[in-house]
Amino acid sequence: MSRFNHQRGWFKDTLNKKISGVCSGLAYRLDFPVWATRLVTILLFLSFPFVVALGYFIAHCCLEEKHIKEF
Repeated sequence: MSRFNHQRGWFKDTLNKKISGVCSGLAYRLDFPVWATRLVTILLFLSFPFVVALGYFIAHCCLEEKHIKEF
């Protein structure tokens, strides 16, 4: 059975965070591996540092925190 859920929103995952949980929450929303989301974020940061840092900071300030426990 698929875990796909149309009601998922974007949030900060505080249990699986490295910095603030933005990438972890985005990975959960997109049903994508957390390590891959972090890698893509780092690669984009190397190419567009100001834009990615600004977007990450805005997401850090605006997103709500949730605790997601996956097995």
